Amino acid sequence: MGKRYYCDYCDRSFKDAQGARKKHLISLQHTKNREDHYNFYKDPEKILEEEANKKLCMRFIKEGECPFGGSCRYSHYTPEKIQELQNYVATRKLMKENAFNPDPEEIVKQYFEDTVDPEEIVENNINLWPLPEELKKYPNLPPSLQPMTYKNFTSSDFPEWGWR
Repeated sequence: MGKRYYCDYCDRSFKDAQGARKKHLISLQHTKNREDHYNFYKDPEKILEEEANKKLCMRFIKEGECPFGGSCRYSHYTPEKIQELQNYVATRKLMKENAFNPDPEEIVKQYFEDTVDPEEIVENNINLWPLPEELKKYPNLPPSLQPMTYKNFTSSDFPEWGWR
């Protein structure tokens, strides 16, 4: 069995021969399906620009479907949809104009600026590693079982590990 070519736009497969593939890629159905696919991702501004000058497609309005699809010379957008699209485009345009674009140098300056004064820093002596009740009754615990404090970290002298 030979290799098969699958077209995502048309949802069909056929024998993968150069002639068959070329014939399919220039076919009307494939071109229409590809155009419909990319129209889905078109910018609202571009859609509004294209649809504003077109007359309403009566076949699409009456039957709910048009055999020409995206290549129809008439508009498939109702006046309400065009109004919605105009509102959306106007809102996007307004948001772009009013968008606040801060100065990158100012952002970096604020990031590296120390916002807390050293005098304002309060040391919390909360015991993060409390000693379990069972071990409190033993007076001489080994260092590994003694409760940890903040001073253990600041005044500890860790030996160097590894081979020299």
